[in-house]
Amino acid sequence: MQIYWTLKSVPELEDAPRRERGRRWQRAYHKTLRHGVTWISLLLCALLGAIDAYLGQSLGSGIAGAMIGGAAGGFVFFQITTFVARKHHPAILLGEDEKGSNAPRG
Repeated sequence: MQIYWTLKSVPELEDAPRRERGRRWQRAYHKTLRHGVTWISLLLCALLGAIDAYLGQSLGSGIAGAMIGGAAGGFVFFQITTFVARKHHPAILLGEDEKGSNAPRG
């Protein structure tokens, strides 16, 4: 399994300029919110934060536990969201959905 640390490590985005990479990712990310897997991974992110907050509280620092759980959940969320975007919306990531389009961008 490929691990994506940044947007530049996503194969479809690696050759795009920084600003274009962010714009393409933002468009694809909004489309991933239509998939149930994305929402499940977001729920998992919150669940990891809550579990680690509880465990951290029993060790004396609930905030530190929540931060660690939230970071781990955020990492999992980004990996799953990237997987969904690459699988279902590759044209957006490659910028091919805008070629030949005369529609104004907002």
